[in-house]
Amino acid sequence: MKRSMLRTLAADAPVAVAIALGVLAHLHVLPEGVGFVRMLVLVGLILACAFRAMKRADELADHFGEPLGTVILTISAITIEVAAVCAVMLGQNGDPTVARDTMFSVVMLILNLLLGLALVVGCFRRGEQAFNPQSSGAYLPLIIALALLSLVLPRFTTSASGGWMSTPMEIFVAVGSLGVYGLFLWMQTTRHRDFFAHHGTTEGEAHGHGAGSVSPWKSGTMLFLSLVGVVLVAESLAGRVHELLHRLYIPSGIGGVFIAALVLAPEGFAALRSAKRNDMQRSVNILLGSALSTIGLTVPAVLAIRFITGSSPELGLDAPSIVLLLGTFLVAAINLGRGRVNAMQGFIHLLLFLAWIATILDEASAR
Repeated sequence: MKRSMLRTLAADAPVAVAIALGVLAHLHVLPEGVGFVRMLVLVGLILACAFRAMKRADELADHFGEPLGTVILTISAITIEVAAVCAVMLGQNGDPTVARDTMFSVVMLILNLLLGLALVVGCFRRGEQAFNPQSSGAYLPLIIALALLSLVLPRFTTSASGGWMSTPMEIFVAVGSLGVYGLFLWMQTTRHRDFFAHHGTTEGEAHGHGAGSVSPWKSGTMLFLSLVGVVLVAESLAGRVHELLHRLYIPSGIGGVFIAALVLAPEGFAALRSAKRNDMQRSVNILLGSALSTIGLTVPAVLAIRFITGSSPELGLDAPSIVLLLGTFLVAAINLGRGRVNAMQGFIHLLLFLAWIATILDEASAR
């Protein structure tokens, strides 16, 4: 018993260290500057916290079942990410494009990099994996609709120039996004719960996890603290990464992708682990749920801040980003439409991710 407690405390120690370092960095107690060893330590802390978050999320999923366990992971993670975006917007030198860039980066990372890796990892040896197509059929139309309203439509409306929207349009998009997302969560966890469960036997189910011994309050608290540690350290790491990239003459956009990937690490590791143990249903729930939560919660939050600060966010994407976003949605809808996936489909998503990185580098070289 004592050994088990000591192992648990040792495993959770990186979470406490990450939170402490994140708080000290935000209080400007730690010295500034870029150090390669320090960066490696911070990245290591983020990954350690991500693994702990993944373990706690697995415990909750075993206790509550799907899709509620996955919903807890995605909502917890995205809520903290939204808080981080809002904190940047409320700063004295708030960036009006930070919400747009964050949402676009998260969608591209989830639907291309993470989904592609999940398909390759899960299907490369097995050939194919199956899941309930009703889940992707529920997620994708809502993700596409909210993304079009919040990230594409503002570029084409005539009531405001550039990528901005008029005040009535902002109110409509914010209320509509939050209302439809709330309705989706209610339907997902009640009458349409079976849409998000695959009734085939998986390796994870075959092994069994002993859900009865899990304390949901303890697991939920540690999940929350692990996610807080990820975001705090990622934020403190962001400035150092951008400074280092500037010294190496690497576009700052790559640094944004790197930080977004670290923040998404808990969901990413959980999705990849599920795909590896032949549980593609949970991978789909985690990844599509995270993409939907990002848009459904970020847009109302940043538009609410717009009425507090008076600074309207620019939400409309530029033309290359719109093309990549629409291409990603088209490929995802085709690949996830029939309930069976393979590794070749994963490589296509990874190709779209690399095309996005190539676009960032191309735009930087043209400046």
